[in-house]
Amino acid sequence: MLKRLSPWLVALALPVGALFVTPAKAANYVSLTYGPFQRSFPMSELEEYVSTQQATGELGSLMRLVPKDDQAKLLEFLGMKLPFNVVQVNGILNSPIGKDVLKQFSQVTIRRDKAGEVALRGAMLTAAASPEGLSMMSFLKNYPAETISLDLKKLNRMLKKQDGLMGMLGNLRP
Repeated sequence: MLKRLSPWLVALALPVGALFVTPAKAANYVSLTYGPFQRSFPMSELEEYVSTQQATGELGSLMRLVPKDDQAKLLEFLGMKLPFNVVQVNGILNSPIGKDVLKQFSQVTIRRDKAGEVALRGAMLTAAASPEGLSMMSFLKNYPAETISLDLKKLNRMLKKQDGLMGMLGNLRP
């Protein structure tokens, strides 16, 4: 019986808990690292890029180096909305596949502490509970740090090894 109630308890506890908890920092900057090279830009530039398909500022100078086909894939990826609510996301993250996804993605995030999996879990749950729902942008915006730092070499290796992001997530269902 408790197992059947636990998704409902999570769904009820998150909004109630949000009333009493001071919000954590949310990502205001994105930092991309590729070997010795690093570039940071405000999250607002990424949001503008997704809504207008025009990159400006630091992101604009970075996107000039990206082929048009890859830019289109990036826009599609950033605009992706996932049809999962907070209860479903919690269930997925507690499954063996979800735990594996968190473990692998935590290797891509660069943190001084070792809280990568916890930070990813928190961002996904907060994004899923947000009014806009779970999307790549809501996930990035809800990452619990001033800057979300990504190692692009590790991300590329992981995605190739896993046959792409959709290969990793292909077995997940709402």
